Amino acid sequence: MVKISIQEAKEKIAAIFMEVGVNREEASIIADMLVEADQRGVHSHGILCTARYVKLIKEGKMIPNMSVKVVKDNGTVAVWDGNHSSGQILGYRSMEEAIKKAKEHGIGVVCVKGANHFGALAYYAQMAQRAGMIGTALGTGDSTMAPWGGCEKVIGNNPVSVAAPARNEVSPVLDMAMTVVANGKVSNMKRQGATEIPEGWGLDRDGLPTTSMKDYYTIPPMAGYKGWGMAVMVDILAGVLFGGGTGDRAKDFADGPSIMMIAMDISAFNDEEKYYNDIDARINELKSSKKAKNSNGILMPGEIEANKFAASQASGLVEVLPENLEMVNAIAREMAMEPIAVIE
Repeated sequence: MVKISIQEAKEKIAAIFMEVGVNREEASIIADMLVEADQRGVHSHGILCTARYVKLIKEGKMIPNMSVKVVKDNGTVAVWDGNHSSGQILGYRSMEEAIKKAKEHGIGVVCVKGANHFGALAYYAQMAQRAGMIGTALGTGDSTMAPWGGCEKVIGNNPVSVAAPARNEVSPVLDMAMTVVANGKVSNMKRQGATEIPEGWGLDRDGLPTTSMKDYYTIPPMAGYKGWGMAVMVDILAGVLFGGGTGDRAKDFADGPSIMMIAMDISAFNDEEKYYNDIDARINELKSSKKAKNSNGILMPGEIEANKFAASQASGLVEVLPENLEMVNAIAREMAMEPIAVIE
């Protein structure tokens, strides 16, 4: 790992996107989201994605500035056609709209079809969390996983994120794919020259477990048939329900992935003071329960990422994989821009 300046990374990545036609505001939002993913230790969704997005824009598969058609809107629920705009901008704007609807109606739901790669879903769920709401984000993706009992890639890893605000305790943030690990982690290992992958991470073309990178074909569902079942239901909720892309239809050159953003205003469900007292008490109760032998402690969902982010913010530096930084800097050099400097 190497360390780079958060501010420099955001400024230079934003400049790269502006060079390919993205307006300043959207370029800054995308850069912020990519760098924040690395700050949280989610390197499969961080600055690594810069090269992919630039390529998609150049190929005409990602519209550089958001273009949305409102298909339906009944006040509480809206469906947008994203017209293959940036998935991260569509996610950002749709959660903004869901929060706005929740303030008025208690709950807001915005579904987006015709999107693009939307990155780490935690960012969107935390937008609602920071607004004092419970945020949920669900998304479909192109085929990266075989069904439980199958060997053909027919469904995405279909991630889900839920973030709930707490006052005095760590605010829980769940962000998980329905596969054992995100496909990007295996891709990172391959770029690093790994010839083996951890046991349980891979299946070959016959659907049999493998640890060989050479034989690796797909990632199995997390928790076996349960992960497969969850992936199917996310396909329905975040895709089929409103006509969004699923499986191969969610590829960049097809319909594209789809997303569902949900914001829930706590005051519509409970007295806010009681909620905050209760959630702090419950988190404290869980974390102070008896530890397993040799345990280093009980962590809330997202607590490791929150600690990494806090440390990164305090230092002004973010750790990134050197090969991911080189991919960004290669683009910068092609554009006659100064590369991002390594601090440590």
